[in-house]
Amino acid sequence: MANAPLLQAFVEGELGRSADLIARTLAAIQTQLRQPGDTLLNAAERQHHFDLAQALAQHQVTYQRRFVDALRNAVVADMAPSADDTGPTLTHTSGLGGLQLMDENRVESEIGLSRAIQEIDTIAEWELRELQTFTSTLRGQEHTTAESNPLRPRAYAQALAEAAESLPIAPVQQSLLLRVSATAMAPLLKSAWAAATSRLERQGVTPSIYRTVVFAAGAGTRAPAVNITQPGALDALRRTMPEGQSTGAAPGDLDSALSRVEALLSRMPSASGAAAAAAPRLLEHRASLLATTGASVERQVIELIARLFEIIVSDPGLHPTLRSQLGRLQVSALRIALHDPEMLDRHEHPVWVFMARLANAASSYPNVSDARLVALLSFSGHLIDDLTVQGQQGAAQYTRGLAALDTFLEGQLHEQQGAARKSIETLLRAEQADQLQQQLSARLSEQLAPVRTTPAIRRFITGAWAKVLATAMLEHGDTSEVTNSYLKALDDLVWSLQPPDHPQSRQRLLAMLPGMLQRLRAGAASIDLPQAERQAVLDDLVVVHTEALKPGGRPAAAPDQALTPEEIVRQLREETTLPPVDAVPFRDSLIDLGSMDTVPAALMTDTTAVEAEDASDWVNRLAPGVRQRIFLNGRWTQAQLLWRSPRGSYFVYAGEATDRTHSVTQRALERLRKAELLETVEVHSLVQRAVDALIRRLDNPA
Repeated sequence: MANAPLLQAFVEGELGRSADLIARTLAAIQTQLRQPGDTLLNAAERQHHFDLAQALAQHQVTYQRRFVDALRNAVVADMAPSADDTGPTLTHTSGLGGLQLMDENRVESEIGLSRAIQEIDTIAEWELRELQTFTSTLRGQEHTTAESNPLRPRAYAQALAEAAESLPIAPVQQSLLLRVSATAMAPLLKSAWAAATSRLERQGVTPSIYRTVVFAAGAGTRAPAVNITQPGALDALRRTMPEGQSTGAAPGDLDSALSRVEALLSRMPSASGAAAAAAPRLLEHRASLLATTGASVERQVIELIARLFEIIVSDPGLHPTLRSQLGRLQVSALRIALHDPEMLDRHEHPVWVFMARLANAASSYPNVSDARLVALLSFSGHLIDDLTVQGQQGAAQYTRGLAALDTFLEGQLHEQQGAARKSIETLLRAEQADQLQQQLSARLSEQLAPVRTTPAIRRFITGAWAKVLATAMLEHGDTSEVTNSYLKALDDLVWSLQPPDHPQSRQRLLAMLPGMLQRLRAGAASIDLPQAERQAVLDDLVVVHTEALKPGGRPAAAPDQALTPEEIVRQLREETTLPPVDAVPFRDSLIDLGSMDTVPAALMTDTTAVEAEDASDWVNRLAPGVRQRIFLNGRWTQAQLLWRSPRGSYFVYAGEATDRTHSVTQRALERLRKAELLETVEVHSLVQRAVDALIRRLDNPA
């Protein structure tokens, strides 16, 4: 989208006012946070209001600067996207050997961003829509589009999110701050956009207007709401079409007229670019066709098909070349509709399914230079050539065409799955590790049941260390040195929690501590365990081991008489009592590897747990090949599901860019679905959009 000098000057002026905007927003936030019983936070969230107010007071310069910079970056990126910029990725959280994975934390950020955008859009909706008519004019567009305005709610919400993330506060507090700041900024943006519109008016800018298609008299008859998935829906809409005047034409004249129109349309340009803007339109030849038939039903069918295709070939959501290609099917579809009543009775009719399937596939590739789109349009062009040159027009030829299209799309899916093989293999190993970790965790919980220890140590053993062992077993093998080292560290750790009260046991504990702690640190690092969790465990171990090293036969030292490590070592050297013969053998492993399922096939055990939530059921039904819309970074992006793991824990999507894939966890998808930020692209959306637009035009004739 080209950037006119007038638009550039306008945007720079508005960005120059962003510092004042965020300053006033910050003042409104601080006022609200200082008010007891404020309405921006509920009772459960008010415990954070003091921390938020304090952080904003201490870091207000950082907060404001980050907002201004982030807003400029977002607007500049919107106005001058790179050639390969097809939107945000689904990736966020790093791990899995370098593979990035979208998890629940990332999803919560997206949900917060979507709500912030919605808050701004709802409060300032009218002013935003009015401003878009002016920015469309500044771009030189004849029609008003939301994309013409780079100063959209998404840019402001993203800037607020980045500003919140710049503060040294907890993630939950950052989410709260984003919501509060969006609520505070929305009325200010409402006024700011209204003022911007007034400034443009004073400069003599005339807003763009929508171009309206004018229909013949009688088109204003109110049409019923139509859902094309209902039997006979299109036929019901057909009955609302004007019949026109009967001329008593001979029966054969209609076929001749259709042939002449088809010949005229076939000579229309069908390439992309400017030629596609002049896609052939059956509606322009409607009068000549109506003049050749005396049957009212035929006249209504002609009227309906002509108007539907008029909308389809003008659909801005379709690639220009595809609009032109679908335009070439107009006469073919009309011939079938005139002789095949099922075409208006069933939305599953091959004509509608073929068009919808083709449009659905092409909509996944917004980048016009995408190799996948280029290949698809080339194939569809040849396929449509074959459909339109056949003498006998009927459902059978579209059934064959649909089969050929499905075969081509399946081949594209397999190619993308092959290209994503590395990510798929990584996630497959991750799922296997997850399953093995669950088994190990259950076994460790049983072993630790009689052991008295701290909650942090228990969580570490049953959670983090179970993951360490599972990862080592799958990456290095059950009998590898690495795995055995981690198993020994586990044995030592559990024994050290409650060693027998004997001098030799304390000597053994003192000797094993350095090596054990070193292996524990190495294992924690192998799974990227957060430093805070590592330190919490180590702190608890210091307390436990210090108590264990104290001689049991002596009275406990008072707090001000605590023994130093040197004194403990000296006392240990003076003790020579042997441990009892029933002590746990040092060589025994806490985990019996022989009883564990470690081969990948054995890991894929069936689960009997039934998820009752609709979101879980919905995600469980997803199959490779489905195309979905996902809300990310303030906008909807379309992606095709390439692969789901055997147990459904991980999913890989093809991105809008050729070389981009998105890896997502099951729980992340469920959370997106619950928040209504994930939906399947409806197969019949193309025809349904055309029907909806036609009904609006019938209800509101120009």
